[in-house]
Amino acid sequence: MVRKKPKPEDSGGDRKHFVGLTPNQVVAYNLALAREIKGWTQDQAAEALEPYLGVRWSKASVSQAERSVAGGFVRNFTADEIVAFARCYERPVTWFFMPPPPLAGVGVATRLAVADAPRMGENVAMLVDLVFGDRNQQYDLCRRLDAFLAATVPGSLTDAQHRIAALADQRVAALVRHAFTGLGHWQTSLRSLANQLEDLEGRSKLAMASQLDVDVDDLGMPPGSRRWDPEAQAVVDPHGSAADSATGTAAEAEGEVPRAPSRQPRPPATTRKKTTRRKS
Repeated sequence: MVRKKPKPEDSGGDRKHFVGLTPNQVVAYNLALAREIKGWTQDQAAEALEPYLGVRWSKASVSQAERSVAGGFVRNFTADEIVAFARCYERPVTWFFMPPPPLAGVGVATRLAVADAPRMGENVAMLVDLVFGDRNQQYDLCRRLDAFLAATVPGSLTDAQHRIAALADQRVAALVRHAFTGLGHWQTSLRSLANQLEDLEGRSKLAMASQLDVDVDDLGMPPGSRRWDPEAQAVVDPHGSAADSATGTAAEAEGEVPRAPSRQPRPPATTRKKTTRRKS
C-alpha cells in the first residue's frame, strides 16, 4: 500500500535544518541498505523476495519501496513484509527499525516523524530505545523468552534458539563460578586474618607473662596456639615440633615470635617453701 506523504505545516524556517522520517521511511532506508550489503540488483532482490512474500515484486515495486525514504509516495509496510525482509536478507526484524545516520547532510538533522512528535519531530535515537528497550523492558523480554523456551517441545528449537539457550546457561555458570571464587577469596582472607590475630594474642601474652613473672597458661592462651613449654625450654607448636631453646624457631629468629624467658620453671605448689611473717 502506498500513501502520499503529507506536506509539512511549515515548509520554511526550522524545517530547512532537519529531515523528518516516519517509521515506514526508516524501514525503507534499511531495506535499501540490506540490498546494498547483499550486493544485489533490484531485479535480484525481487527474485529473492518472492518465496517469502508469496508474490513476485517487479523491479519498479522494489524501487518504489526503497525510494519511500526520499518522500513523495511512502509505502506502508506490513508486518508480513517486514518478516519477509528479515528472512530474505538474513537480518533480525529489529534491524529494519535501526535509525539512519543522525545527520542527513551538512547542518541537516535526521528526526523521527511520529503522530505525537513536536513540530521538529522526535530525536531519531528514540528508535534505539524502541529496538533494545530499557532495563525493565529487557527483563520482561527475557522472561518472555524463558517462558517460551520452557514451553517448547524438546527437539523443536532452531539452531539460533539453541545458541541463545546455551549462552544463557554459560552465563549462569560463569556467574556461579565467579560467586564461589569470590567466596573462596574471602574465606582465605578471613582465615589468614584469624591466624594473624591469634598469633598476635599469643605473642602479647608471652611478653606479658615474661614481664609479670607468671605462667603463660594463667593468661589463657588461645587454643591451638604456640606456647612456652618450661620442661622443654622451647616454644611448642601444637601442629609441629618443639623449637630448641638454644637456636629457637625460624619465626623467632625473624622476630615474629618473641623468645620466652630462659628462667627455670617454677616448682610445683606442693614443694614450694612456706614463708611466715615475723611478728613485730
